[in-house]
Amino acid sequence: MILVMMTAMRWAAIALLAGPLVLAEPAKVAGKWNASLQLESINSRPVLNFKQDGEKLTGTYEGYYGVSPLEGQIKENQIGFVVTMTIEGSKIEGVFNGTVDGDSMSGSVEFEGAGSGKWTAVRAK
Repeated sequence: MILVMMTAMRWAAIALLAGPLVLAEPAKVAGKWNASLQLESINSRPVLNFKQDGEKLTGTYEGYYGVSPLEGQIKENQIGFVVTMTIEGSKIEGVFNGTVDGDSMSGSVEFEGAGSGKWTAVRAK
């Protein structure tokens, strides 16, 4: 009887130390975000519109060259997406990576032909 109780207590202690085995949900980013980009030679203030299906992201990037599609994913609070623009007949991609923190996000960006830099965004009210 004592052996059974000690074994049960050990398993209870292990369960408490291990914590819940819950996979974290992706951050909720669906909706409109006001962004700011600082590249090596360009600064801009595009609007990001995200649609979210679990970890999958689609949407639009509205900037100087009009509306362009975006696709990406989010895992927990890590976001990554690619914007595909057509500028003067050429397709240009911008690759964004960053971290979501509530109603803000920020990270690094690399645009073909425009270099690399930083970006931030806040959820539109």
